[in-house]
Amino acid sequence: MHPSPNPKAIAAIQASDAIIYSIGSLYTSLAPSLILQGVGTAIANGPRFKILILNGSLDRETGGFKGLDFLNAVVGCCETSSLLDPNAPIRVQSPSPSINDDSQFNQRMRRYITHLIYIDHPSAPHVDREKLSACGIEGVRLYGRKGEDGKMRYDEKALTQALGVILGRRDAKERSRRNTMEGRG
Repeated sequence: MHPSPNPKAIAAIQASDAIIYSIGSLYTSLAPSLILQGVGTAIANGPRFKILILNGSLDRETGGFKGLDFLNAVVGCCETSSLLDPNAPIRVQSPSPSINDDSQFNQRMRRYITHLIYIDHPSAPHVDREKLSACGIEGVRLYGRKGEDGKMRYDEKALTQALGVILGRRDAKERSRRNTMEGRG
């Protein structure tokens, strides 16, 4: 059984300038949407910007995950979806078992993720900036705040500004909220 998404969702992805994989539960919220037949193909061939926002802390599904583990999971779901798509113009190879072991997989990552936004804090998922750069993914490091529950949270204004910078929509008069674009000269 390989469920298909609503055709309007595929058309919206293909027509959009950006897709944002937002904060949430990786395997119970994000993955079920990405593995639907054809979603990976629409993402690969559609939006210019493909932005993954990492959670500010690890949850019950992702304990021990590093930033690249999240990328590996998202790309694996998208490639699985593309394999199921009979209309895919380019057939992709089977998803790689590990981002660290497959340089070809690293090269394909940018088809599904162009930017990674993450919180730089010991309790947040660790991002290896060198490996991220080797994958061709642009990293945006933000500094968060601890919530009442002790978990790291994004500063709303900093996150909004970071997205604006990536999308080229930031007002030049706005003051920066300590976000850093990595990999830019």
